[in-house]
Amino acid sequence: MLAQCYSVRGLNVIAAQNISNTISNVFNIVFIALGDSVAIVVGQLLGAGKMDEARDTDNKLITFSVLCCMGIALFMTMLAPFFPMLYNTGDDVRALATRFIIVTALCMPQNAFLHASYFTLRSGGKTVITFLFDSVFIWCVSVSVAFVLSRFTALPVIAVYAIVQACDLIKCVIGFVLVKKGVWLQNIVE
Repeated sequence: MLAQCYSVRGLNVIAAQNISNTISNVFNIVFIALGDSVAIVVGQLLGAGKMDEARDTDNKLITFSVLCCMGIALFMTMLAPFFPMLYNTGDDVRALATRFIIVTALCMPQNAFLHASYFTLRSGGKTVITFLFDSVFIWCVSVSVAFVLSRFTALPVIAVYAIVQACDLIKCVIGFVLVKKGVWLQNIVE
């Protein structure tokens, strides 16, 4: 649905997004793998009843994930002008793809935090919260914002894309509060 909302701005947007998504998917592996490691390591500590160690380890892993993705974001930003050149497209599509890549790169640390928070909550058995955190939020907030902005404003598609990505800051705040409060600190094995 998000891609459909962006696509109302023209075929160049679809081509540019495809190029951007290709490189983004390669680099997204970093925060996905780091989030998975949070679930495994923290889940083991929770299962062993080591709540203080689980909290400390979780904080370190989330920080590590965000810092790694800051490095990845820098690398992606440097690659942004060159990667679209691999495709047989016009200069306008390449320029648009470059901007999509840069916006995606700038969101990498945010996505790393979100993913690590998501898996922190899951490691403590908070699956309903993670369902709301992920699926419901996308449909209720991200898709709604993209729909309204793409159809009822004259904003450039890059601005629409950036605003939709920035909506995830709401999830960052919610994730931060839930992780900080320790609602996930429970041994689900007992």
